[in-house]
Amino acid sequence: MEQRHCKAIIEWYKNPVGYPLHTWLRDLVMIDGTIVDKHIIGNTWTVPVRITAYIDNTWRAYADVGFLVDEAPWHLLKSGYTFKLWAGKDVATVSIV
Repeated sequence: MEQRHCKAIIEWYKNPVGYPLHTWLRDLVMIDGTIVDKHIIGNTWTVPVRITAYIDNTWRAYADVGFLVDEAPWHLLKSGYTFKLWAGKDVATVSIV
């Protein structure tokens, strides 16, 4: 599969400056469903994230996001769509620009 991605703004729940710029982070998941007692109910997709710039004096960053497989819901990745990133707990909210 060719690497596809779209532009996003990510609101991190902790200061993101510890994350590297221009490097794909691959351990993040989008959950299409709910979490009940730490069990995921619904579909999940790994979401590679590449931070392209930090937004000064905030916990926000510009980033590229995508999916690893063609079967993922690519149609959702359009301007205005938001979703949460999960890595054992909620770590950020992504807004597609």
